[in-house]
Amino acid sequence: MIIHVRNFGKIESADIDMSNFTIFVGENNSGKTYLMQLIYGVIDFLINFKDSFISGIDIWQSNSDFSTIETDDEEFFIAFQDCVNKSLNENKEKIIEKIFHTKKLTIESLYVDLSPLKCNYDITLKKDEILKDSYTAYNIKMDWILLGFNFSDNVVEKSDIVMHAEKRLSKLIILNDLKIMVNFRHNYNPMIYLPASRSGIMLLYANYLADNMQTEVIDVYENNEEEIVENEYGLTKPVCDFLMFLLKHKESENLAEYKREILYFINENVIRGSLAKVGNTMRYTPESSNGSIPIYLSSSLVSELAPIYQVLSGINNIEYILYDEIETCQHPTKQLQLARMLIRMVNAGYKMIVSTHSDTMTAAINNLITLSYKKDNKKLAEELGYSENDLLKNSDVHAYQFKFDEVTDKTKVEEIPSHFSLGIGFDFDIFNKTNDKIYHDAVKLSEVD
Repeated sequence: MIIHVRNFGKIESADIDMSNFTIFVGENNSGKTYLMQLIYGVIDFLINFKDSFISGIDIWQSNSDFSTIETDDEEFFIAFQDCVNKSLNENKEKIIEKIFHTKKLTIESLYVDLSPLKCNYDITLKKDEILKDSYTAYNIKMDWILLGFNFSDNVVEKSDIVMHAEKRLSKLIILNDLKIMVNFRHNYNPMIYLPASRSGIMLLYANYLADNMQTEVIDVYENNEEEIVENEYGLTKPVCDFLMFLLKHKESENLAEYKREILYFINENVIRGSLAKVGNTMRYTPESSNGSIPIYLSSSLVSELAPIYQVLSGINNIEYILYDEIETCQHPTKQLQLARMLIRMVNAGYKMIVSTHSDTMTAAINNLITLSYKKDNKKLAEELGYSENDLLKNSDVHAYQFKFDEVTDKTKVEEIPSHFSLGIGFDFDIFNKTNDKIYHDAVKLSEVD
């Protein structure tokens, strides 16, 4: 899926491929955080997509209780994509208001290009003869997905069932296109936004925001969507959702092995210790220590990593992670380890969108991805002090550079070409120019008495 944005705030244009790993780089105040939170809102809207998408296509054959939708059919694909984009266009202002809690942000255009749909969907209408039609259901099957939905006596008309089938099927297709595992649990949210300044949030949220977030902000923005007002706390919905995630976080008693492995890597290579939630607070146990300390007494390195630690250790299966300013409070040596952590998380199935201001971080990510493309990459990784787990297994990676034009006062988001097969990866020229300037200044200074 590619998300297209035109004239949103200071962003003139952006075309973002929702890959497994997406990297945003750019100067401060160039729109990276705004765009990342807009993407959060678009995903949220699509996850809850409920519009009927069949236009002029009879999905239910006459005199039959069975139908197959051929989603690789071009007519079907165009009709479905047009329906999604019509809904996005009609609701783009509402999406922005819901995310940013303000009516001051404007957007000219918001639409998506969907991936080719190659699965066939079977819809079957079933009637239980024993219950004499008091029980009516339909099943939707898409490869490994089989879902049944029940209706009461007053909703047994075939037209009603078709309407519900269309809405459910549209949601299945959207989730499949976003590569999100289908799950219809109550309040299921497969994504999280990790804001900048995580250290401050980790230190303050439990004591100051808990009651207020629970009783005021959620009521205002979920129960009164028609009259959204600006948030007195100055928080966007992704940040509010993040705070609620922290408040409701519960550690899993049966953690998946891949999560354990990533947590072990963080313990050994980044924070040099371990984190755990005790009651309502996070505590840090330094390496070679028998006692733990509250997180407010630990370093900013630890408190910055606490949220990702909670994502990995919690009971929720989060799939999209939007990670703003990942390098905050991290020494260059730790940024290299964070780059390794990101690769391992992408390999584990997480879809990552990260932003950074750091040339060290981008260089570390670039080197690891370039290494992954090498012919004898496992041997070379060992020689460089890495392991096979540091090699990116999926090549679906995109990087974008936010270039601010002082004349137009707008930002253009440009995709950075990749040349991994040539051994040079992405060319982040925004950092190269600055580094060249510093180097030439140093050379000049060394020549002057």
